[in-house]
Amino acid sequence: MAKRRTTLILAASISLAIVLGAGLYAGYQWQAFKREQGIAALEIQGWRLSADGLFLQHISLIRQTTEKRLTLKVDDLRLSPDTWWRPLPLRSLHINQLQVDWQRAAQPDLPSGDETPPTQPALRQMQDWLAWIPRQGEVASFYLNLPCPSGACSEQGSLRWQHTGEQALPATVELRLRHDSHNLTLLADAHEEGPDTHLDLQVQLDGKQRLSLLNRWSPQSDSTLWNGSLALSELPEAPWLLAWLDNWLDFQPPTLPELPEQMRLGAAWSLKLDTSDPLEAWKTMTGDLKLSTHLPSPWPLPEIGLVHGQLDLAARAKQGTWLPTELAANLHLEPAADLLAALPQSLRPQGLQLVATPGPAQASSSTLPLQIQLLTEGPAAGTLQAQLLLNTAPPYGLSIEQGRLQLQGRRLPELDASGLAADLHFQGRASPQLATLALTEGSTIILDSLTSAELTLEKLVLGLAGVNIEANLADNQLHATGAPLIEAGLLRQASLRPQGWRWHSSLDGDQQGIALEGPLTNEAGLALALALRHNWADNRTRIDAKLAELFLRAGNPLAATLADWPQTLELTTGRIQAQGHVELLGDNPPNLTATLIAKGVGGIFDRTEVSGLDAELKLGLQRDRLRLEVPELKVQQANPGFSFGPLLVQGEYNANVQQLQQGRLDWTTAEAQVMGGRLWLDPGTADLGADRQRLNAHLRGLQLPALFEAYPAEGLSGTGVIDGELQAQRSEQGLSIEQGTLQAREPGGVLRFRSAKIQALGQSNPAMRLVAEALDDFHYDLLTSEVRYATNGTLNLGLRLHGHNPALEGGRPVNLSVNLEEDVPALLTSLQLSDRVSETIQRRVQERLR
Repeated sequence: MAKRRTTLILAASISLAIVLGAGLYAGYQWQAFKREQGIAALEIQGWRLSADGLFLQHISLIRQTTEKRLTLKVDDLRLSPDTWWRPLPLRSLHINQLQVDWQRAAQPDLPSGDETPPTQPALRQMQDWLAWIPRQGEVASFYLNLPCPSGACSEQGSLRWQHTGEQALPATVELRLRHDSHNLTLLADAHEEGPDTHLDLQVQLDGKQRLSLLNRWSPQSDSTLWNGSLALSELPEAPWLLAWLDNWLDFQPPTLPELPEQMRLGAAWSLKLDTSDPLEAWKTMTGDLKLSTHLPSPWPLPEIGLVHGQLDLAARAKQGTWLPTELAANLHLEPAADLLAALPQSLRPQGLQLVATPGPAQASSSTLPLQIQLLTEGPAAGTLQAQLLLNTAPPYGLSIEQGRLQLQGRRLPELDASGLAADLHFQGRASPQLATLALTEGSTIILDSLTSAELTLEKLVLGLAGVNIEANLADNQLHATGAPLIEAGLLRQASLRPQGWRWHSSLDGDQQGIALEGPLTNEAGLALALALRHNWADNRTRIDAKLAELFLRAGNPLAATLADWPQTLELTTGRIQAQGHVELLGDNPPNLTATLIAKGVGGIFDRTEVSGLDAELKLGLQRDRLRLEVPELKVQQANPGFSFGPLLVQGEYNANVQQLQQGRLDWTTAEAQVMGGRLWLDPGTADLGADRQRLNAHLRGLQLPALFEAYPAEGLSGTGVIDGELQAQRSEQGLSIEQGTLQAREPGGVLRFRSAKIQALGQSNPAMRLVAEALDDFHYDLLTSEVRYATNGTLNLGLRLHGHNPALEGGRPVNLSVNLEEDVPALLTSLQLSDRVSETIQRRVQERLR
């Protein structure tokens, strides 16, 4: 007995442990399922089971995810099976009240673009699913709170349905929606007649039928024939219906007039569909469609705008390609805000009117002729007119003849432009694979003014006659060619003189980039070979310009083109040629390289005559750094009042573009032949940003006869060769020489100063008589001088002479110390007033003196 009692206790304990374990495991799995599904709360109240089915008094569910929050409440739910041993599909479902509240997160995560799209179920599979829906169902009252463009929108109504059972058809559905004091009812009736399936839809507004949609699907061997019709004869409920729909639209429709019931819409179709993929069947459908609509008042079309007017259309489809067979239209569209957002605001039309009428009859019955006219309303008024010839039989195609687009706009602030007048004449052709458009004679775009950061164009004319655009629709390729003419009546730019410019270019462009190339000329006679290339992908622009060899004897268009060309620089002989490259990358500073070559150039710069100038200059600009290379600069002769030369310079200059006058000057050669001698600087560097720059100059072999020939001193002559060392410096005040020495080469030479003035001075002064007699024929063996030159132009020479006059006191030695002071600018001015220089320089000096 005791053993039996022990066995029962053990069995009971094991059973209790199994039940508790199963309960704990079930609870754990339930909690895991709730976490996975985001179920924050689930509550079920008042359930009971009877022979008629399952009854639940209340169900409350809250599902929370990162993207949304869903609250579901169900009151008085009743499920009734046919039999308990075969409960599915259910006989009926009844819900007394259903409440759904769906709230989006503040910033929902957007789906990634590489997600695999869901597989679409086959038609037969959808029919099998529908068969599992309870044969009878009713939601006596539902309340929905759903996201909409305005935030959250609420809808309420009821739903009923019924079908036969295992087969989905016949079936009926009734959906009622209530808004304020108005009702909308949707009735759907689906049934089969032999092999055909019918679906009839009706929409009732406040108890009156307004819309009917009849559909019939007839299965064939490899497709389905879909016949249908749609009818809407009037809609007096339009005001409150639009006000209701306004909650679900992203734009505000206007207030309608008092008689919207004049709306009329009718359509009929017969289409052949591929049933193997119902959702993609529209891509291969074949059949006919007729549509007729009359909208006397604006009617909203989602993402398009408000449309009113009349449209009669007949179209035929073959393998997904739709072509109209009849068309007559007079439609007015007020576009939605986003429809034309790609256009600048100043060109964005506020209204569009399309008028399409049948054109002249054609010999071919498969050709549909149409006259098209499109009018735009808004800040830029425009018209588009064209005659279309549409081939509605293979090979399909479209021809455009007598096309003309006219557009006018007063202001274009996005382009800093005004006075737009466009007149484009065109013709074109299109097929499923290729489309071409040709702009013909008279095609122009005119702007009264166009302004950029540094450039202003007035009376800008763009001639587009001969431009052709070709689109390869199969490969999504676009190609444009032609020879546009770009002409500016007046171009204003800080570096250029205001005048007209003209560019005859050849155009070649596609999706990768655009290229324009041709001669650029201006009113001054300047001609450049200009090429512009722009890459769309990296926003890179390259400009290549080449100045053909310019013969200055025939004129100098550079002087009439460049605003900074010195007025005192006149080039009258020689040749100049140049070329340059500019590269722009986005908003980065430009990169520039340029080369200028001069051969045998001669002319006048300020008060100096120049001849035989040969030079090669290379300019480079990288971001904010400027580099000017001078591989060679040679002046055969220069004459500021006395002639010297040749002059040779080789070096380079580097500076920041923001501080061009404070760069660094490097030279390897800087020398000049002066009066038979050579004056040069050692290779070196000068920092122009410093307060002072020191220069060491060397003089070798200056011939005194040449010096006295250039120096305007009466009766002074002599022989000898002079060498010297000059320590100069440059500052903001100018050029100066603090220490300088000159000395004659051994064995010396002769100085003769035979002037009536000095002889007269010797007659009155015994000491000066001895000097005058000595200098009458002075044979020197020592001649040295200290040199000082001030920034104000004053030259001081401290001369020391040692020698003798053979005719004076038996040629005894004589030592002389002479201090000379000369105003160099005044000296040069006196020389430039003489016949040593051209009349042009003489005139300039006289004008400055006055």
